[in-house]
Amino acid sequence: MFLKRQVFCALLLLGAGLPRLAARPLLVFLIDGFRHDYMDDLQNLPGFRELVHNGVKVDYMTPDFPSLSYPNYYTLMT
Repeated sequence: MFLKRQVFCALLLLGAGLPRLAARPLLVFLIDGFRHDYMDDLQNLPGFRELVHNGVKVDYMTPDFPSLSYPNYYTLMT
């Protein structure tokens, strides 16, 4: 849940901060139950390795409360 928020926030900020990219679609990954340290083993996760190298990732994000999936998805999308 930590990583998905990181990726979403970074993509959201990238999309909002660059008006010239507004015409390009924004793809958001929300991955539930994905531990933050899963990304440390990228040689066994080629798809995620590609996302890390060509995408955006943030180091930390504070969850909304209650820290459950659906309320936080709703918060991220509004």
